Amino acid sequence: MPLTRSQNRRKLTEQEGRILLAIQAIKKQEKLLIREAARIYNIPYTTLYARLRGRQNRVELRVNSFKLTEIEENSLKK
Repeated sequence: MPLTRSQNRRKLTEQEGRILLAIQAIKKQEKLLIREAARIYNIPYTTLYARLRGRQNRVELRVNSFKLTEIEENSLKK
């Protein structure tokens, strides 16, 4: 049975929290490998690797991709 939107959103939020914890752990402990941190925090290695290299999460990318602010969009609709 597929996940509902709220379940999927909650899952992504939990994963984002684990990613942030893993990044903090790697930066604190210089000997902690990315692969080890991914296994410990139960997140994909490639996701953690990309985030450490500066990639933003999807939520931030979506927000930055809008050309108009919400107020400007609403005024155009009116």
